[in-house]
Amino acid sequence: MWGMIHIRVFKLKSLIYYIFLVLLLALILIFGYQLVTKVYMKDSGNSQNLIDQTNNGNEVYLRVFKKIGDPRNILAYQIPFLTGISDNESVETSASRGDQGERVMDVPEIFLKHEPDMSEEIKIEISKIKDDLGSITLTGEGPQILIYHTHSREAYRPDPDNPYKAVEAFRCDDLDYTVVKVGSVLARHLESKGISVLHDRTEHEQGEHATAYVRSLKTIQKHMKEHKSLKIFIDLHRNAYKEGVKSPDDEVVYINGDRVAKLFVVIGTGQGYVGGFSERPNWKENYKFAMRLTNKVNELYPGLAKPVYVKPSRYNQHVSTKAILIEVGSNLTTLKEAERAAYYLAEAISQIVD
Repeated sequence: MWGMIHIRVFKLKSLIYYIFLVLLLALILIFGYQLVTKVYMKDSGNSQNLIDQTNNGNEVYLRVFKKIGDPRNILAYQIPFLTGISDNESVETSASRGDQGERVMDVPEIFLKHEPDMSEEIKIEISKIKDDLGSITLTGEGPQILIYHTHSREAYRPDPDNPYKAVEAFRCDDLDYTVVKVGSVLARHLESKGISVLHDRTEHEQGEHATAYVRSLKTIQKHMKEHKSLKIFIDLHRNAYKEGVKSPDDEVVYINGDRVAKLFVVIGTGQGYVGGFSERPNWKENYKFAMRLTNKVNELYPGLAKPVYVKPSRYNQHVSTKAILIEVGSNLTTLKEAERAAYYLAEAISQIVD
């Protein structure tokens, strides 16, 4: 009898032990899933294209596991203020661009001036910035403005009158059907205004979308070394929205009876989401330049430019105090509509420089 009781007690302890192990394993899996999801979704909020991300497993892997590899990020999941600690080891990735409409949460970006989870300190700094930039003088021999494209394969809404072969959702290998063509239009019209422009058509994605900013930085540095005259740096992009968030009519204004794609400027502080950059932009000066350009665009063509948008990423804007990222059009607008926007953008730029 005592033997039977002993066996029953032993089995009960074993059962409790295994139940405990199962619960512990379940908790670990749940915590791990939430951590990965949180890191991924935060990066997705700054992504180049949510549609592209679903087709780019390597990018997701690199972003998520690079962050999880730092123990502070695991702590920061439970203690959010730790995200302000910088290790100066951040790497600019294509997942960190400031695409307002690609966030999981749909917000009225027309009223936003910063990322919703931006630090209160940065929000206060933004509210204090005034356009006291002074005159912007472009003089001397050689190109004054560099136009380049970190995401050179970004294409627009398919146009039946001008179709392209998509290699991914809203992406094309033929740069004459991508944002690079918009850059050519911008460069041509600036040149017609007497402004010397260098338009770089390098394909920076090169099959590794996540590290495109690393390659575009090398392009910038190369041109800066070769052309000391460069003063303004424009990284031209195409914005993107999740399906159903907006309609094509939301993303255009009418100028002289034509549909023209809306645009906006993105400024990066370089603070990073977890960690920061050893070389950070003088983002306030870049913001002043962006603000002056945005104001001029809307003065000439009301509603064409959305507000300047500030993000914690860097976007290679540490190279100058006049380095900006401009989103011209989106995956809801056609290439032709974006080209028209580039024409009017050139006019605005020509009116804010001497």
